[in-house]
Order: sequence, then structure tokens, then C-alpha cells
Amino acid sequence: MPPRPAEHSKRLTSLVTIESTSSTCQPQRTSLRTTSLIIREHEAPPSPHRQRQHRRMQTVGSSGDTWPVHTISRSRSMPLSTVEPVPSVPVTDSSPVLQDAVAVDGLLDIALDDTAHHTVASYPQLKMCTETDEAYWYALEKLGGIFRVDSREFVLQDWDSQSESLEIGVYFHIINLPRGPSETGTACTCPPWKAHHICTHHRILHDHLVELMAYPILAPAPTPPAIFLCTTPFRNTHIFSCISSVGRYESSKRVIVSLQRDGRWHCQSCRFSESCKHKGHAVAFALQAGFVSDSSESSQGVPAMNESSADLENALLMHAGGRNDGAGKRGCISHLPILPPRWCSLPSETAYTAPRPICVATEFPLDNTARCCCGTSIDIFPDLDRFSCLLPTRQTAILFSLTYRLDVTIEVIPCPICRHWRRLIGSDLSTFGVFNWNNSQLFTHELLNAFTNTFTASETPFSAFCLTVRRSYEDHSTTMNFCSDETFVRAWFAFVQLQDLDSKMACPTCGPCPSLIVADGVSLATHTTKLTPNVRPPTWIDQNSEVIESISSYKARALPAIIQRDIRTAITKFLDATQPSSTEIPESIDMMKVSTLYASVMGLISISIDQHTPLHHRKNYRALLRQIAAPDIVLQLVPHSAINLLQIFSDTGDAPEWLQSLCPAFGIVLNGHRNDGTSIPLELMVVAGWLAGRAVDVYSRLAQHDPADPSQPLPQEIWNQTGTYYGLPAIRTRRTYRKLRYDAQPQELDAEEMGDCNKFYKTYSRNGLTGGILVLWCTHSICLGFHTIPVAEGRNDVFSAVYTRFRQAPEVIVYDFACQLAPYCLVREARYFRDTRFYIDELHAHDHTRCGQACFASNAMRFDERIRSVNTSAAECGNKGIKRIRKTVSYMIHEHAVIFTKAFLDVWNRTVIRRMLDTKV
Repeated sequence: MPPRPAEHSKRLTSLVTIESTSSTCQPQRTSLRTTSLIIREHEAPPSPHRQRQHRRMQTVGSSGDTWPVHTISRSRSMPLSTVEPVPSVPVTDSSPVLQDAVAVDGLLDIALDDTAHHTVASYPQLKMCTETDEAYWYALEKLGGIFRVDSREFVLQDWDSQSESLEIGVYFHIINLPRGPSETGTACTCPPWKAHHICTHHRILHDHLVELMAYPILAPAPTPPAIFLCTTPFRNTHIFSCISSVGRYESSKRVIVSLQRDGRWHCQSCRFSESCKHKGHAVAFALQAGFVSDSSESSQGVPAMNESSADLENALLMHAGGRNDGAGKRGCISHLPILPPRWCSLPSETAYTAPRPICVATEFPLDNTARCCCGTSIDIFPDLDRFSCLLPTRQTAILFSLTYRLDVTIEVIPCPICRHWRRLIGSDLSTFGVFNWNNSQLFTHELLNAFTNTFTASETPFSAFCLTVRRSYEDHSTTMNFCSDETFVRAWFAFVQLQDLDSKMACPTCGPCPSLIVADGVSLATHTTKLTPNVRPPTWIDQNSEVIESISSYKARALPAIIQRDIRTAITKFLDATQPSSTEIPESIDMMKVSTLYASVMGLISISIDQHTPLHHRKNYRALLRQIAAPDIVLQLVPHSAINLLQIFSDTGDAPEWLQSLCPAFGIVLNGHRNDGTSIPLELMVVAGWLAGRAVDVYSRLAQHDPADPSQPLPQEIWNQTGTYYGLPAIRTRRTYRKLRYDAQPQELDAEEMGDCNKFYKTYSRNGLTGGILVLWCTHSICLGFHTIPVAEGRNDVFSAVYTRFRQAPEVIVYDFACQLAPYCLVREARYFRDTRFYIDELHAHDHTRCGQACFASNAMRFDERIRSVNTSAAECGNKGIKRIRKTVSYMIHEHAVIFTKAFLDVWNRTVIRRMLDTKV
């Protein structure tokens, strides 16, 4: 591999050179893990009043003594960890080494005091780090595991608490962003943070922010797509920090990409996937820097196993090599050849008959849990009649298990209410692990749970599962038959309704009312002819629904920042026809209307083509212009909470840094001027004031009424009949907005006017299916609830589900149709959704070519750590799992479809929650 170029020769390396006066001329090179142990053996973590001295030098002994000294120094201009030889000199107060360290510390004090003046005042002084965390911080500083990507984002090498050393090849990004005048937010990419919102890296950032802010930024502003962090002597030779995309859909979310020793590229997020969007930036950087050559790229085509799977496989083979596997000298007990099972044996082969397992019980007596299928309990009989006058009779029954069936006897008595010879009172039998369906056919819990386990793990219809059971029965005997498929389906549905699978539809981290939810429709539907009159989705309205007349279609007009479509088109054509370096407006584009009606916007266009304006500022102005010309509601670009800040900025030219989290469009522009220290142009201030005025006008026209009072409890309905089940109870009903056109229609008849954002599921209308289900997810892919969509998915489903369940609207709603969900919600309940931001998830953003960047979650991720740290495609993860039951559900009646869907989602939630709880903090 070619050597690194000179400009990277002083970047952080994962090799540490250790020398002493007693060593030879050649330095000893030791790995990160070994060096960490060496340093920890000779040094204890410094006390708080000695931390700076320990970051500069390490001395052993007292004044006047001469010792072999290991000194670890780091240039203040770069996070470099090297070890330099120090001559054997007495360590005294007059020592040049100590004087130099003290002098550097004095300069550091000034820098840190200046940094603290701007950043530390808003942080509590309470320490969060444990003793282990302090050892981790000590190793980070000593071994160079800290990388500062930009002013507020860092990369930290992970910590192995068992070996008490830095974990080789594992790095995580952590960011700290302002959220208010005296509040900041932190987000980390490590699994503990995603599961519990607390991790070792967060504690390190909290307690050592001043020291971290003293590290230099590795890349200039604007941050490039790929940042080279370091080289290592381990499997991952070159470490990069990369983003997924640039330009319009840039989110600034970064992941670790590494070049491995065998020439393959590994991404922390996508692993070895060939469709990874991150590693392309690292490859381009490596080619330009000379780390790799074009010929070495051919190794990327080598098939690779998932890295975590490879590690597990290696550990498995290593342990298996030292254990008895039946192939060594000791051998195993079984030694005869094993025949294939009966259901796949050939006619020429000898059939194998599996032995029958021993059953625990073959006789089931009558007990106090007995009852009839009509609900009559044995408790209605006096004890005398129960055991003397009405003698129980014994009848035969069939017990179906997973691999065999058994003839058993069960005690029953006639039901005095039904008075039918087949209506008998029998025992519950749950203590035996048996589900008593009808006193004649019994099913073991093992069998019924096996189907639940199977269909939630992979696509398994009832018929396929019954076929596998029949094959197992055939292994025991050719005369052993399983029940019919229909009988098993009925028994399973009766069983699952008694089983306590309920997951409460709540996330242990986000709580019952998450501040950020992800909504999405799933094409999981039954036929329209199977819907019943009992279906009641949250969108349901009737003659008793509350009527709102304070909002009308007239008041809901003119919602974009620029009202006229032709003016928006003219600005868009100008941006498409020119480049950031252009200095003239093409003659083919008429900007007269823009100058007349929107002078402030024309002023911004003028400075964007001014030849005296720096090129990077022109790019930022053009991005702002494109968002202003978007057809979205202006409250997407300027949220209600940002209106006052923009007005202040327009009057004074001063804006807090945390404005960027509310209005990323202005955050990008203002950061550009802050980075190079240039003054903010007057035209930009004028545009800010105009946008604030437009936002005030639109909000004041829409905010005509308060949301309904949620204090009145609503009657609970039977969820498997209504097709609606949410973890939160219904606290409101949907209102009727009589003066809004098409509001009462089941389908959005005005959807044809939405251009590229038109979203109709024509598949349902052709196939005669319903609109599927609308599911709400938290960012951990935990289902919060669902409801049946009777006709077709629309904005009304998301609006009604949130409005009827959430006492206070979520802060963020992610939806693949958020560009149109925002005006739909704000037009109907502006005060309720006033502080809610609507974003399109990263996966679907590329389909919205005409929508502004203010609608994209990737745009908000640049300056909001809450959006950055979440998985906006959480709904897609859940939808991928739900596809396993799509075929089975399509043939079911509605009530069975709802029960089946809820059972799947409950098992899904339980699996995710178990994984979250197993993640160590």
C-alpha cells in the first residue's frame, strides 16, 4: 500500500512508540490495547488538579532523582499521540521540560477560559463520569482516541470495559447542539444511546467538554463528505468519517468507514453492502490521497461476510475446536447411521420411525376451573351436587402436540344451561400446558406457540405450518393424523385471545407519548367485502361529531411563502438555468413580477449573482431561494417558534446560534458568515423580516379555535371489531370541518392538485382491497398502535390518529407524505400542531422532487441532534417485518385480520424491547 501523503503524516495514528533511556536505538511499537495496559500499569488516572500536567508529561520520582521517564506529548495544533524520548535528567522545578509544559498549560488556560465563557456556562457542574469512565477518558487522551470533526461533533474510540482498554476498530460519533438560550442537546451513534439515551460517551462529553473543545477541527468548513481520522496497524487500516449524501438531501449524519487490510471497505452502518452510500466518499478521498490505487479497488468485489457474523463464526470455531464434536478419539454415544425422516425418504430407502415422547398425563380430572363454552361455570353447582349427585363422566379426547397426537380421557358433566349433548363442562387444563378447545380436541401450548413463533419469524401461512406438523406426525406413525387446517385456525385464534401477548404498545425509552413519532401506511389489507359495520377508525365521523366552522377553504388559501405559482416557477427556472458562479440573469427568464411583488426576494437574488459575493455564500443564498420558492406551507420553512427570532434578526442582525435548529435554511446561511467573520448583508435581514411576516399572516388566519378538551373520558370499544388499537386511549373524537372542501369525503378528491406529491394506492382499488393499516412507530421501531384504513391511505389517517390519542401534539412527525400532511394538520388544528414539525423520512425524500428542503428530515439533522440520532426509517423496518403476514391476512375476515396483526406486532414489540433491555448502558 502506498505511503500516506505528507499533509496527512502528522494525523492521529493508532501506533504508540515507547522509548526509555534503557532501551535500544530502535523504538518498540505496541498496539493500542497493549499500550493502554502499559500506561495504566505505570500510571494511575490523574487527580483533577493534576489533569493538565498528566496530559503533557509523566514523571516518576521526586526532585533530584534520575529515572527512565516515559513522556507522552501532544501538539496543541493537532490531536496527535506520540511518545518522545526524554533524556535522563533530574526533574526539578527549573527543568526545561517542566517549564515548557507549564508554559503550554498557561496558554491552554487562556484558551479554555475563552471557550468556557461561550460554552460551559450552560452546562451543569455535576459530574456524571464514573471511575471507569475516567479511566476511559484517560486512555482517550493518552492514546489518541479523540477526533474533532467540526465545531460540535466528535468521534470517540469505543471502550472495552472488560479488558479496560480502547476497543480496536470501533468508533462512534457524538454531537452537542444548542437547543435554546441555555440548553444543549447531545446525540450519539452508539447502541446504548439509541436504546436508553445515556452512554459512556455522553458522560465523557458532559464532564470533559472544555478539554474536547480545545481539540482542533480536522477539516475546514464546510465539512467535506469524507474526513480522514487515522491509520491503525490492525484489520481496519484507514478510518474515515463519512456522510451519506451531499447537496439537496444532505443530512450531515456521519458514520465510520474503514479500509481493511484485505482491501475491502467496511461501513459501520451498511457493513459490506455494495449499495452503501457512505464508502464512496471515503474511496474518492483515498484515491486522491494516494492511500489506494485504482487497481486495488478490484478487491471490493470479493464476497464478504457481515463483520459481526464473522466474529461470531470465528469464536464458534475456536471454542468448537477444543470440545468433543464426535469426530475425535473419544467419539459420541450414538454410532449407527441415521436414516432420513419419513416425509422426505425415497421409496427405495428404509423408513425411519421416530420414538414417541412420553406424555405427562393421559387422564384429566374435573377441577374448579371447569366451565362450558357458553360461559357457564362449575361454581353454579353446590359442592354436594357437584361431586355426588352429578357424577362426572369420562370421555375420550384427542391431544394434539407439536410432533405427535395422543388419545386421552377427560372428565366432564352436562351443562344445565345449554342442555345439549355436545355442550359439556370441562376443565381448563392450562396447568397441564394444554388448551381445551371443545372437550374433544385438545392442543398443547407448545403446538400453538410454535405457530406464533413461526409466522412472526418468517412468512408462514397456516397451511404450510399444518403441513410441517403432519410430516412430523408421519415420522411416528402412518396412521397418526393431524386435525384439519380449519380446526387448527379456529383453535389458534381462540387460544391467542386468551394469551397475554399484549406489549402495551409503548416504548420503555420514549414512553407512552413520544415526542417524535414515525407514521406510515402498510399495505396489509383484507378484501373490502369482509369489512363490517363495526369498523371505527379514528377518522370516523357521524352526525354527533363536533362541527367547526371557524376555518374555511377561503382562509386556508395562499399558504406558501410566495403565493403565485408562476413567480415560484420563474425563481426555480432561474436557479436551474444558472450556476453559483453566474453573475447575470438569463434573458429568457422574466423576473419583472418578482421585482414588483417580492422586492426582498429580488434583493436576495441580486446578492446571489453579485461577483463580489464569495462563492460559498452564493451557494447558501441559492439554497435559501430554492426553499422560499417551494410550494410548501411557509410554516414548514419558518415554524411558529422561530417567528420572533427572525423578526429580531431582521431588526438587529443578531440571531442566536440555536435558531439553526428551528430554521435550518437560515442556520446554513448564518453559519457561513460566522465561520469567515463577514458581516450579514442587509438583503438577508430584509428577507428574514418578510418571511416572519408571511408566517404570522398564515398562522393568524389558521389559528381560529382551540383543540377539543381531552378531559372527558371516551367509552372504550372492542378493538378487534373496530380495527383500532393504540397504546394511548382515545381522548378526543375527530371534528367535522364543514367549510373545508372535501373534508367529509372518504378519499382526498383534491389530491390530483398535489403534483409530484400525489399519493394514491391504486393497487387497492384494482384488487378490491382496503387501504391497509396506518401504524405509528417510535424511533426504536416499536409499534405504538394501528388502525384499519377502510378506503385508501391519506393525510386524514395520520391527523386523526395523533389528534384523538395525544393530549399534546408530538414535536416531530415523520411521514413519507409530510409535505402535504403539514398543511392538512395546520389548516384544521393550527393551535394544536403549532409546535409540531413535519418531516419526510430519508428513504422517501428522493421521490419529492418539487418539495422544499424544509420538509426533509435530512435537512433538520444538520442542526438538531434529536432528529440526527433517530432512525427516520423506523417505519420501513417495521413494515418489512409486517410483509411476512401480508399474504395470510389478505384472505382473512376482518376480525381475524386485526387479531392476527396485533399478535404479530405484540411479538415484534416484545422482541425489540428485549433487545433494548439487553443493551448495556
